[in-house]
Amino acid sequence: MGYHFVLDVDGSKSTGRALDKIGAHMAGHNANSIGICMVGTDQYCTVQWGALASLVKVLLARYPGVPVVGNHDLSTDLNGDCTVEPSEWTKTCPGFTVANWLATGMKPQPQNVLAS
Repeated sequence: MGYHFVLDVDGSKSTGRALDKIGAHMAGHNANSIGICMVGTDQYCTVQWGALASLVKVLLARYPGVPVVGNHDLSTDLNGDCTVEPSEWTKTCPGFTVANWLATGMKPQPQNVLAS
C-alpha cells in the first residue's frame, strides 16, 4: 500500500506504510509527505471526516508547521501563473479543497458530506 493511513467509510483507520517509510502516493512528493487516503471520491461519511480531523491534529502535533494539502495541490503549475488550477491537476483527490476545510476548523463543506 502506498499510503500511510486509510480512513474507511465506517471511520476506522488502517495503517499502511510506517511513518518512517517513504510512501507511494504522489510522484515527486513521496519522500517528504504522509499519505492519507479516504475511501470514496468527493463525498465522505461524517465519521470519516471526524477521523480525518483527529488524525491530522495528531500528525500536526507530532510535525508542527508542516503544510496540509491534497494530492491535487501538489500538481505542477503548467501555465506558470502561480496557481494550480483544476485543469492542471494530475490527480483530483481528495475531491475537496483542503485549504477550505482547514479554514473552517476542519469542518467539511455540505456538498462533501455523504448523506446517510
